[in-house]
Amino acid sequence: MSITLVHTGVSHTRIEYCIWEALNQAWPHSSTIGRFGSGFSPERPITVDHSDLIISTSLEAAASIQCNENQLHMCYLEPRSSDQTPINQQLVNSLTNVEFVVPTKTVQNLNRDRFTSFVKPPADTDFFCSGFEKRSEFYLLVVDGQWTAEDQLAVDACLELKQNLSIIGISADQLPANLQNQPLLEIIGPVDDQTLREQYRLCSAVICPRDVDFDLSAIEAQSCGTPVVIYANCEAAKSVLCFEEHGLGSGIHFDEKNVACLSAAIRELKIRPQRCQSVIGWCCAAQYSYKQFQISFNNTIAKEIAYRIKKSKLQTPVQDQGPAEDRAAA
Repeated sequence: MSITLVHTGVSHTRIEYCIWEALNQAWPHSSTIGRFGSGFSPERPITVDHSDLIISTSLEAAASIQCNENQLHMCYLEPRSSDQTPINQQLVNSLTNVEFVVPTKTVQNLNRDRFTSFVKPPADTDFFCSGFEKRSEFYLLVVDGQWTAEDQLAVDACLELKQNLSIIGISADQLPANLQNQPLLEIIGPVDDQTLREQYRLCSAVICPRDVDFDLSAIEAQSCGTPVVIYANCEAAKSVLCFEEHGLGSGIHFDEKNVACLSAAIRELKIRPQRCQSVIGWCCAAQYSYKQFQISFNNTIAKEIAYRIKKSKLQTPVQDQGPAEDRAAA
């Protein structure tokens, strides 16, 4: 089977690169078309005449592909984070020959008639793993994208508790000026994956204050055996097992986006760190491994092919039944 992977590189987030790397590892002998930066032009079509399976990683990439009825085109959409624009529904509806695979339930629920399959996003859980370093008395905030009011919440909570906080992933000139000379804050800036792993292994916990569908730092931290403090009322929180609810867990949730609530969660974790166990964190993170992503994506492709075969045998038009799990019943 001939496979083509099409990637735009439009968001430049770490999640985007994890998706692209996982797809390349799943199909290492595929043809790849990568367009990065502002030079990408959706109006210029991509030729994929000799491909049986086409996988694109964004709406912009999918719109640039013209395929025939004998080809299967799957578009895997990057998770939306709090600072990204909403999905272009008009563009979604115009791509009638594309089967969408979505990474979060929130995205799937936007348009169940078109977003037919659900596959969790990937994280490099083989690389991000536990070490033997002794943990230090500081907390870690990983910023992917622009600084937000939710990130500021983590700063304010640590300052109130007089706890050290390291900020990683964003340069000092992109931060508010009043954070530059705070003695409890360490601004590390953008780093490579090896340095990031070291910080996960050394810190007391990772704080994930954003209201997002998927938080890559929460998965990577748990894979390293690091506790996670995460906002409860977002889909990303489902990846963290809260020890307050289950007795033992991989982290703790905080229910409201205010300093008092986040401070209380950090204080509770500090008092009872033994209730966060690294093996539980590893199990939570394993659901997002590259291997699990590849298995789930292959299952999605197999279901779509089975649906098409059954539809062809009926030799009559069959109405789209929604999620891939239901399509086989057509």
